[in-house]
Amino acid sequence: MNVRHILKSTASRFSDKPAIIFKERQITFPQLNENVLKLANALKSIGVKKGDKVAIFLPNSPEYAYSYLAIFCLGAVGVPLDYMLKNDELTSCLSHSETKFLIGLDNHDVSLLDIKRAVSTIQDIILLGAKKEGTISYEDIVAKADTQLPEIQILDSDPSLIMYTSGTTGKPKGILLNYKHLDGSPEAMKYFVDLSEKDVKLSALPLSHI
Repeated sequence: MNVRHILKSTASRFSDKPAIIFKERQITFPQLNENVLKLANALKSIGVKKGDKVAIFLPNSPEYAYSYLAIFCLGAVGVPLDYMLKNDELTSCLSHSETKFLIGLDNHDVSLLDIKRAVSTIQDIILLGAKKEGTISYEDIVAKADTQLPEIQILDSDPSLIMYTSGTTGKPKGILLNYKHLDGSPEAMKYFVDLSEKDVKLSALPLSHI
């Protein structure tokens, strides 16, 4: 799946249509495309490159979607993590995946800086909604970024995601998916569910869920 080309195509086809409705916010397809490309450039500017593991530790929000899509535009590997996880669980998943960058939001049950110190592979934490010493401000780096992202060759066989199991019988286990796997859910929805361009889909599950 070439996410960047799909974003460009849908932005062109649905210029005024909401892509995401979140509380009082409505984000159109062109706005989604722009926000994703700016985040992709921002991540690229701090050193994220193809194949790097980038974890997402956020509650459901448009920024979770931007993060997924920006990671895919760079050919990097997303590591989505449930926002209910605690320090020891996050440390285990981040160490196992060899995550280099973490996009996160402060959670009173978790110390992201303690986790960074515990996980040797983490280079930077991109923090949403706050400025804190030892982290990079999500808002600041996105504000400086533009939408001119160089083309990156991404193969179907390249890794795209590491999804972690619930860990009910032990520690969560990482499952590696590639870019071809990203076609699976859309194709299944197309085949089994009678959706049209007029429909609105409600996302009731955490966006870290498979």
